[in-house]
Amino acid sequence: MNLLPIWTQWISLVLAIVGSITGVWALVLNQQRTNRTKRQETERLEAKKKASFQVERIKEMGSKRMQDKFVLSNMGEATAKNVEVKFFNDNLLSGMKKQSIQPLMDRIPTTINSKQEIKCQLLIANNTTLPYEIIITWDDDFKENNKLKTTLN
Repeated sequence: MNLLPIWTQWISLVLAIVGSITGVWALVLNQQRTNRTKRQETERLEAKKKASFQVERIKEMGSKRMQDKFVLSNMGEATAKNVEVKFFNDNLLSGMKKQSIQPLMDRIPTTINSKQEIKCQLLIANNTTLPYEIIITWDDDFKENNKLKTTLN
């Protein structure tokens, strides 16, 4: 019977252990990659169901002079339904805090598609001052009664 020398048996054992550890490590890394891919796919599918808004105030040339415009943009991937925009500010003349105001010339549509931008003329009256606090509420395919509270300067 021809037995291998003891040192070759030890080398075989060490190589078997290293191979097993490498295989387990590869399984762990593969599981982490799978979990990350599943999470990214879930987030991508959720994002397709969500609307999200951005507001800004710009100046555009009107018929005779520069006009303030309110811009409401749906930056999300879903259509927003039942959109409602409310404006509040501090009324310095009456001393009241946070009164509801309506500074827009036009109405905001109740449905705003993905990537759609709405521009309305903004009237800044003497009894109201910027900044305006804005609360936007809407429904989308992901959730009802979404709310964004922001400030327009």
